[in-house]
Amino acid sequence: MSTRFIRKFTEEERVAIVVEALECGSNALIASKYNINPNQLSNWKNNYRRYHQTTKPKDCSEKEIIQDYKKAYLKAIEENKEKDLEIAVLRDLLKKRGNS
Repeated sequence: MSTRFIRKFTEEERVAIVVEALECGSNALIASKYNINPNQLSNWKNNYRRYHQTTKPKDCSEKEIIQDYKKAYLKAIEENKEKDLEIAVLRDLLKKRGNS
């Protein structure tokens, strides 16, 4: 019969591990460093991105969560690019108008 030692991490420890994994870019590497399952680390990272903590809040309503935050992020980047282009065009027009 094998006994498993289950390590309990505090929220601060989990956040530090998640931040390290985000900086490193490798769940497998960081999970092996701390002897945790890479899937567990992935869950912590997803919760950290959604709730700004590594566990899902007990009183969390799904309406507060952006279900597909990656698509929302990419959409925001595209909108930002469009606004930057619009600003560049307007600045160019102002320069041409000032020189005439």
